[in-house]
Amino acid sequence: MNFYGIEIDELLYKHFLEFLSDSEIDTLFRSITTPPPRYYIRVNTRRTTPHELIKRLNSRGLVAYRDEHFHDAIWLPVEGPFKIPPARKIVVVDKKAAESIMLGADLYAPAIVKTDRVLKGDEVNIVSDNGVVVAFGSAVVDSDEALRTRRGLYIKVEKSLYRTPKLRNLPEYDGGLFYSQSLPAIAVGHVARRFARLDAADLNAAPGGKATHLAQSGLRVVAVDRSQPKIARLKNEISRLKLDFFIDVVMHDSRYLDRDFPRLKTSIALVDPPCSDIGVRPKIYHRVTYSAVKNLARYQIQFLKTALKIAPFVIYSTCTLTYLENEGVVMRAGGEVVDAELNIGAPGWGCPSCRRFLPHIHNTPGFFIALLKSPRREP
Repeated sequence: MNFYGIEIDELLYKHFLEFLSDSEIDTLFRSITTPPPRYYIRVNTRRTTPHELIKRLNSRGLVAYRDEHFHDAIWLPVEGPFKIPPARKIVVVDKKAAESIMLGADLYAPAIVKTDRVLKGDEVNIVSDNGVVVAFGSAVVDSDEALRTRRGLYIKVEKSLYRTPKLRNLPEYDGGLFYSQSLPAIAVGHVARRFARLDAADLNAAPGGKATHLAQSGLRVVAVDRSQPKIARLKNEISRLKLDFFIDVVMHDSRYLDRDFPRLKTSIALVDPPCSDIGVRPKIYHRVTYSAVKNLARYQIQFLKTALKIAPFVIYSTCTLTYLENEGVVMRAGGEVVDAELNIGAPGWGCPSCRRFLPHIHNTPGFFIALLKSPRREP
């Protein structure tokens, strides 16, 4: 079944029908193909204040606002959709790049799937690999050079479907004054701060948003991920935010932390495991099956069960919307679900103490948060 490019099989559709009506499913998936109206960043309060960062952004011609819920969250408006001017030449890019370019990012050579013969200065349309035109721009190098080197900037985007503020070229970004992070992900950090004493473990730490959020609050964090590329990205973010002192990075399969590091105990643990990503927006297209979701849920519960062995409180979060990967995992993990005390989002499906962020209702990415108390240790 296809909803605006979001493809799910019949079994997964029936799964959603247990909790949503036909029209709600349609509205939900349509919302996923567009970005939220607000682009959020989290202020690194170790380096600056929200007031000072807003002042600096305003001085650069950017409009920024304080969030109504969290003191360290700032948002900037997302504009669009816009009409894309036609061009004679086309460059096809992969899905991941298209979803960034549709928000205003430039096109770099590694993302090219195929390209017309393009000379420096030529106008082109950038098209996703399923045929959606996402932007108009001009080539900064010839296509021959871009294909030969597979490095560097290829197309400077001049008009995209949507426009988000370009923040990564600012000195405030280089200086580690903020971290781009969705509102629900920022919420995780605030739940964690209330229940943590001195330390925390993040079992799925890359790229570093939640670990660095706790670190800027003064907690010692053990940040774990399993692959070298993820660890490299994590370390880069920690260094950029100047939070190295507070975070110990460990490359390991965190499903086995209790076995391989039996002395590791922290006051809270975070689990944000690989998921079906249905809540991430915007999407050019997405394909997922009920079978894949079931397999992911079996994988996710392994992380959660381990976390409950090393900490008295665990926050489980995902950027997906299925019951199987969210409430279904939480109910099978063995911990006691307690109220996360968030006044945003909606109650979980059959789990009133859990929190769901639904794109078509809350205008955020799709997200899930649950706070669990371990039966093994007292807080």
